[in-house]
Amino acid sequence: MRKLLKRALFWGGGALILALVVATSLQWLLSHLALLRNRPPGEMVVVDGRQVHLLCQGQGSPAVILESGIPGTSLGWASVIDDIASFARVCAYDRAGWGWSEAGPEPRTVSNITGELRELLRNAQVGPSYVLVGHSFGGLIVQVYASQFPEEVAGMVLVDSSHPNLARRPGSLDRMGRVSFRMKLLAPLGIARFIIDVPSGNPQSRPSSVRAMEKEVLATTRSFRAMASELEGLRESLNQAAGDRPRLGRKPLVVLTEGRRRMEFWHAMQEQLTELSDSSEWQVVNGAGHFIHQDKPEIVVDAVRRVVESARWQSGEVVE
Repeated sequence: MRKLLKRALFWGGGALILALVVATSLQWLLSHLALLRNRPPGEMVVVDGRQVHLLCQGQGSPAVILESGIPGTSLGWASVIDDIASFARVCAYDRAGWGWSEAGPEPRTVSNITGELRELLRNAQVGPSYVLVGHSFGGLIVQVYASQFPEEVAGMVLVDSSHPNLARRPGSLDRMGRVSFRMKLLAPLGIARFIIDVPSGNPQSRPSSVRAMEKEVLATTRSFRAMASELEGLRESLNQAAGDRPRLGRKPLVVLTEGRRRMEFWHAMQEQLTELSDSSEWQVVNGAGHFIHQDKPEIVVDAVRRVVESARWQSGEVVE
């Protein structure tokens, strides 16, 4: 009986190791094929020795910079980027590790990401001034950018942005910590690709080919690791944003908030974001969920247009 048990443990352990090797190899192959099959729609820019994907369209100052949430890539802005490009230069990019961008150094906190964004724009010769547009976690990044480099920022649009006061809700942060742990554990095995779906609002807002491409590039091992790293550093990112609040003065700010769910704590924090500028407005977008730029892209485009025109007027440029 003991011999049978040892034999069963031996073969069982061997089968488990083989399964892990096969799963890891398959995930690596699928990740490699995803990036090989889907070529980056923008250009690759060197930032601190790493390749970062940047997609820019249109002409005109100030340049509009689109910052995604978690998870997200430059493809998530496909619903609005063409329309914004009709009146301004607009750029979306993949943060380190996401999409086509190579992984970056840890910790993946907003302070470090902000520095990388600035270097990306400088290396790509996308000069200031900027109108910063941040969705969810990306809202924290643009807030810190506006605080650290105020002379480069002409205005801001926050799209259902995260708020530093989320650090006071430990339950949510604990949940994010568990997600981060699972991502790190399951990503190399390929299991995470069956758990995490492509983030999306209205699927009709973007071509099916774009959504399929985003699904593939988000399912790579390095994208899962980038997600895990940013979630792992979320508490520190919130604390950094709390201690690095921008003061926009009269620079225009539009705060857009989802209207599908009525969460008192969330809407209270969204309203507080308007205090970052003396020239701000707050709009609850009825019928839109968290991904307002996909549920109601015309609302986001209109908000960006108003901020761009206001920034041009303040700088003395003629608004046509």
